[in-house]
Amino acid sequence: MSARKFAADKLLWETLGRWKRSSPELDRIQFLKTVPFFDRLSNRQLKTVSDIMFERNYDIDESIFEEGQPGAALFLILDGKIAIEIFRETSTRLAVLERGAFFGEMALLDDTPRSANARALEPTRTLALYRNDLNGLMDRHARTACQIYRSLASMIGDRLRSTNELVQMKISADTARLE
Repeated sequence: MSARKFAADKLLWETLGRWKRSSPELDRIQFLKTVPFFDRLSNRQLKTVSDIMFERNYDIDESIFEEGQPGAALFLILDGKIAIEIFRETSTRLAVLERGAFFGEMALLDDTPRSANARALEPTRTLALYRNDLNGLMDRHARTACQIYRSLASMIGDRLRSTNELVQMKISADTARLE
């Protein structure tokens, strides 16, 4: 870390330190540090990202988004629980996500329709990062946006490798059963 960047971060944290320990902005920055998309960002970068995120509360059973809707934002769970579900002939729960988890990250790349439903299982608070805001960040703070996109690419690559392994295991099992 350069001396200039270190001094800037120190000044930022001294300013933040003057606020009460329970400052919502400070809490948000601390929370963002725990999220894989943002864990490599400096404190100053986290503050910049925090400033473009929107907080939203959801009631029990309230829909966050539905399958087929255009994707527009990544969501981070501050508090509560979210169910990720698909509906074919019946409803299938794919995951239950809690504090610190994120979902909808593909929406940061394009407006491809959502592949599942997201619904609050209990009163839930989220932060949303909209694709348009991340694109705007690219113009103002390119390094920060690039680090977020790099983390996103790495995460998607990991998921693709895992999916490929599952498909390969399924193919191997099917082949063995046919022999």
